[in-house]
Amino acid sequence: MAGKAGRGKQKRNRAKRGARAAVSDRLSGTTPSTPSERPRRDLIFAGFLLLLLFVIYNSNFRTIRWNDTLPARLLPFSLLLDHSLYLDQWVRPLLARRPDVNQLYFVRESHGHWMSSYPIILPIFVTPLYILPAWWLSRQSPPLYPYSNYFGLIADTMEKLSASLIAAISGAVLFLAFRRIASRKVSLVVALIYGLASNTWAISSQALWRHGLTELSFAFLLWALFRAPDSPNALSWAGLALTGAAANKPLEGVLVVAFVLYFVAHRQWRNLLRFLAPPVVLGSLVLAFNLHYFARVVGGYGMPQFFGRNSTHLAFWVRLGTALAGSMVSPSRGLLVYSPWVAFAFLGAARLWKEKSPGWSRALIVALAVIWVLQVDGEVWWGGWCFGPRYFTDLLPFFSWFLVPVLANIRARPVLRVAFAATVAIALWVQVVGAFYYPAGNWDGRPVNVTLKPQRCWDWSDTQIMRSWKAGPASPTLLNWWEQVLQ
Repeated sequence: MAGKAGRGKQKRNRAKRGARAAVSDRLSGTTPSTPSERPRRDLIFAGFLLLLLFVIYNSNFRTIRWNDTLPARLLPFSLLLDHSLYLDQWVRPLLARRPDVNQLYFVRESHGHWMSSYPIILPIFVTPLYILPAWWLSRQSPPLYPYSNYFGLIADTMEKLSASLIAAISGAVLFLAFRRIASRKVSLVVALIYGLASNTWAISSQALWRHGLTELSFAFLLWALFRAPDSPNALSWAGLALTGAAANKPLEGVLVVAFVLYFVAHRQWRNLLRFLAPPVVLGSLVLAFNLHYFARVVGGYGMPQFFGRNSTHLAFWVRLGTALAGSMVSPSRGLLVYSPWVAFAFLGAARLWKEKSPGWSRALIVALAVIWVLQVDGEVWWGGWCFGPRYFTDLLPFFSWFLVPVLANIRARPVLRVAFAATVAIALWVQVVGAFYYPAGNWDGRPVNVTLKPQRCWDWSDTQIMRSWKAGPASPTLLNWWEQVLQ
């Protein structure tokens, strides 16, 4: 009996090793990925996930935004009703009240008009969603557009619905991407962690920040890359995804460079041509737009100033070290404070690096590290007035993917399972605070503006999370305004 039990245990261990090897091969691209037995069921799951996330994202009935999102909120109406890229009719009244042009950092003057400082791919992307409200506004007499309070309410509502839809779609696409390399249960769990236990909820889904479209682009990138062993056209889709991310946020072009270098180093010339086709075509259009309107390669927003602040070597390294540490562990901006489950994602990244699985994983991980360093050095590392580590929001699809290789080990060890569940639960509670409470308590502005005194991000006695929590839930402004209109 003991011999039979031993032989049975050996068979089970061999089966487990074979399953792990098969997954590793699929991730590395050495063999085609195993198609889902029921792809239609996966689409149904993705649809339900999209609907669930969309409902949850809108359950606080308000937007959480600052002036950064003003161009994206208004440009779709300008495109549809005025057939124009200009924001003059909103900016000029603001200038009358605020003579200091520096306060209007979100716009730039071009050819005698005011235009968005930020890339316009996001407002163009969401413009189709605005067709019906724009049509309704065009038929109102007297006109409601562009100065009435009713128009402001419609604009705020459309911003919230558009942002939450983009974020929800990114979660559904990630689920479909993970189904190429993992079980349905694992894919669903990781997609839910991405959607509800990260700043995808408190940042991307609440207003038209650029982060939402970047996350969607990266989710689509992973979907395409995981299909690459089966579909030669998948690399063209991957190139398109990265083009969208780079057009939306030029710093993400680092990933384009990383994949180009990977294909060149491995002499994958055909893959390189497939990958480069979308960046060349769409990148040329973006470049032409930037040069025409702003006479600059990077457009109106420009690029952060990297490493060039006329400081000593010691001062540079101190500043960079403070920024890197603050973006990771500071109580009011640290990624590991707001989403502690990312610590397990780092373990997954280390495993991918060790196994070189997939083959391009090392190039991607290096590129992500470069983006992190450039982001915190070139920008204010605390991200201005926002909830938590806003700049890391772009990279959340990758952190979610890094969880997949280590989930089996986490489930197999009770201590790790409990620790992982605790980190996810903490992150979920933090996002509830961000969605339903922030900016109650006005942590960003009191007692001193965080932009003027970023050292406040290290104050454990007065953290942004606890200040917002203790201040109580914020008012559901959109719901209140719509109730007044309907009454």
